Amino acid sequence: MKILAVDTSGFEGSVAISEDRHVLNQRCLNAEGRRHAQMLVLEVGELLKSQRLKPADIDIVAVSIGPGSFTGLRVGVVFAKTFAWANNAKLVAVDTLQAVAQQLPSEQPSITVISDAQRDELFVNKYEWNADSQTRQPTEELRIEPLATVAATPTSMITGPGLEKFKDSFKDTWTLAAEDQWLPRAATIAQLGSVLAEQGTWADIHNLEPLYVRRSYAEEKLPTV
Repeated sequence: MKILAVDTSGFEGSVAISEDRHVLNQRCLNAEGRRHAQMLVLEVGELLKSQRLKPADIDIVAVSIGPGSFTGLRVGVVFAKTFAWANNAKLVAVDTLQAVAQQLPSEQPSITVISDAQRDELFVNKYEWNADSQTRQPTEELRIEPLATVAATPTSMITGPGLEKFKDSFKDTWTLAAEDQWLPRAATIAQLGSVLAEQGTWADIHNLEPLYVRRSYAEEKLPTV
């Protein structure tokens, strides 16, 4: 079972190929100017070439669906849907914050993951290790909270893309994960994608949308009719 994994949820993105839960290769997307739309097809092509694979050799496409960058998520999801449809592959959708939590050792039982929701607010969710599935599973509903509220109420180790911008708000009250674990990696998207595939949890190629949680700031500023 060969999986193509795609993460374009943030300023830096990556793509990976795995087979039977073993990552064959991973490539980073050029983050300059957030050019995921231009780089994604090229990098996937190079990734396939590195493994002497054709697009039709891919069985499953796993895509990070957010929360994250509005534009980046849209690019990744549209690409994943198109690739899966064109090559008769199945599609799985991976929670971006779950992927970040998955990257922490299982010895750490509870992980809080944050991502920047703009306007001094954070996307927040908590994940705990599940020994049966060997994955971290959410224990709460994904929510948006003020930065100050989250920073002032430590409950466990914290990680996630939000620390790139707000680590100073947490370093005196929370235990921070290692900095090289804050961002999602396509290799982890592939790992969780394998679990979803084994469970038969498929995404709808025609109807899958990114997990935006709320509308973009520009959309919220549009006048109501």
